[in-house]
Amino acid sequence: MFPSQQDNFDLHAEATLDPAIQPLPNPVDLSAEPQAIFLTGVTGFVGAFLLRELLTQTSARIYCLVRASDEANGLERIRQNLVQYDIWNEDDALRIIPVVGDLKNERLGMTPEYFAQLAAELDVIYHCGSKLSYVAPYEYLKAANVTGTEEVLRLATMGKAKPVHYISSLGILMAYQNLIGGREEDDLDPKKCPDVGYFRSKYAGEHVVRLARDRGIPVTIHRIGLIVGDSRTGASNTDDFVARILIGSIQAGYSPDINNAMDMTPVDFIARSMIYLSRQPDSLGKVFHLLNPNPIHWSDIFDLVAEAGYPTTKLAFHEWVEAVEEKANPSTNPLYPLLPFFHIQFARRMLGIADSHFRALGQDATHQALDKSGFICPPVDRTLVNTFLNKFVATGRLEPARKEYTPA
Repeated sequence: MFPSQQDNFDLHAEATLDPAIQPLPNPVDLSAEPQAIFLTGVTGFVGAFLLRELLTQTSARIYCLVRASDEANGLERIRQNLVQYDIWNEDDALRIIPVVGDLKNERLGMTPEYFAQLAAELDVIYHCGSKLSYVAPYEYLKAANVTGTEEVLRLATMGKAKPVHYISSLGILMAYQNLIGGREEDDLDPKKCPDVGYFRSKYAGEHVVRLARDRGIPVTIHRIGLIVGDSRTGASNTDDFVARILIGSIQAGYSPDINNAMDMTPVDFIARSMIYLSRQPDSLGKVFHLLNPNPIHWSDIFDLVAEAGYPTTKLAFHEWVEAVEEKANPSTNPLYPLLPFFHIQFARRMLGIADSHFRALGQDATHQALDKSGFICPPVDRTLVNTFLNKFVATGRLEPARKEYTPA
């Protein structure tokens, strides 16, 4: 369920910032080429692509926070993560410095001496890391997602001034009911945040960053929505929400007939856009909404899937859920573990079916900021869908199409 007026949980009270965390006197220069960058979340999906972009667009050393037994184990975890997404380059290994630690710990799990040393060396911080769970309670996620953000800001305000680029979530605005939702510059509204522990923790984490901004600490906030695989290679997270629906529906032979739009955004566009925006002097203090400006209907997606040789029977949402529950193989269908999830209102909103219209969130300021970049978000079209399907086949997640499908 979503929070109601009777909900006494105070998200703003959950967001606190140590009074000792104050801006340093020296201004930051975003036009200067960074020599040392700190990145969290590198063993995740978006974090892997951020690392790839930072290695490509800069010549900096990238210090990567990673849970590991030692630096060698940390580098191996990073390597394996990038390998699975086809973005590892062995030549870059010397520029990646694993920082053994944990978001949920004081000083991110570092010794006071190393924390201070790193603070004096870093030029910029990208805080992408978070603990992700749609079922875990807020209290379980708070240490990593809220207190961890405070520790990142502590690192940013020691040694020398450095900007923090915080990766937030558009999910904290999911309760908007209108056709036009929140604009980038709008104040946070706790009534627009779902009663889901993860989104509450991201809301509180973003509010901590806003408290830092109010004190004069240089920050930018990048909100992301439903992320899909690499538009160039099709590589995607094995737990990807959309991939599970595509593969699971094909395997079951049934697909959701939902005529509401989805803002599926390829991860490569997200990463490139974040790094570009973070390096523009005008970006400091601003919020950006990174989502696909050309959403597509679920029903249309499965028309493209059928054209690729994977016809399915379209059913209304509830009938589709029931059909998959009855027909899917519980041990092999990747959609099956999500089925209980589809019975709650929150999941219906993620699929875009809880309301009769797509709730477009404000993107004008983001589009304007990206205007000179030349970046175009890949549309969810036949080419992109085929790229994903071919990758699923190549990695053994999907059987090859038996024959070319020709609509009657």
